[in-house]
Amino acid sequence: MPRPIYRKIRVPLILASIFIIVLYISSKNTKTYITPYFFGAKNNLTQIFSDKPNKQIQTFLEGEVSKLPGNYGVYIKDLKHQTIYSVNENQQFQTASIYKLAVMYKAYDAISKGELSKDDVLTEDEYTLDQILSPEESNVTDSTVTYNVADALKAMITVSDNYSALLLAHKLGWQNIDDFLHQQNISGFDLVYQEQPKSTAKAVGEILERIHNNTAVNSQSSEEMKALLLAQQVNDKIPKYLPSDIKIAHKTGELDNIRNDAAIIYGKNSTYIFVVLSEAPVPEEATDEIAQLSKKMYDKLEED
Repeated sequence: MPRPIYRKIRVPLILASIFIIVLYISSKNTKTYITPYFFGAKNNLTQIFSDKPNKQIQTFLEGEVSKLPGNYGVYIKDLKHQTIYSVNENQQFQTASIYKLAVMYKAYDAISKGELSKDDVLTEDEYTLDQILSPEESNVTDSTVTYNVADALKAMITVSDNYSALLLAHKLGWQNIDDFLHQQNISGFDLVYQEQPKSTAKAVGEILERIHNNTAVNSQSSEEMKALLLAQQVNDKIPKYLPSDIKIAHKTGELDNIRNDAAIIYGKNSTYIFVVLSEAPVPEEATDEIAQLSKKMYDKLEED
């Protein structure tokens, strides 16, 4: 009578077969799973560990900034290793002409949406603009200041022209520019401050990083903004002591005791954001001190 024996061994045979099939499937899945996360994970692990800032560079930066008279906010982001080095990066400073980065960003956003055209003409009488810039020094005049948007953007960034910046800012609206930055999750700017626009070094750095990454509005707008910054003609701070054969896209700012500069630096071995905002007792000396700090940090990041 073979049937009782068959019934006794049938269940163990079925269970054994299922177990073998499960092992086979698991082994196939395990290979698929392990390959990218262990054997093929070299690049992933490198990225994880490279995100840790070099403590020596941070300590060096802190030491150098502590030697400088006055008050400084510094934000550096090494884009090669995605590491940040900073001092007072969240402290607000008067922007001086650094605010023009925000105006440029918003202008390109408006252009991309069809709210503004590069051919649009911006015009205002010179006396009205002078009243905003320096009321005590303004004189009555019949002169009129006129730019189209494209020329205003170029003058505002490359030679830090104030008339073009005011024309653009008034066209866009100061509050609208401020709101736009908040919508972009860039906090730290205050463009409607009662005396002067203010910002943190970190917020300025975030705008520059988006421009570098081609995510400021869109790729084309980012490239155009980058080209304007690369054409900067005021080069007495961050670029002063750096090699002449590297590219530096930056915007400066000066006002009373304020000396600022914000740059994307394309070094030979490194690419990084470098923002310095300062309030200095002797601003003329601060200009060169920023230049010297720039050279020291360039040397450190090139070695890293």
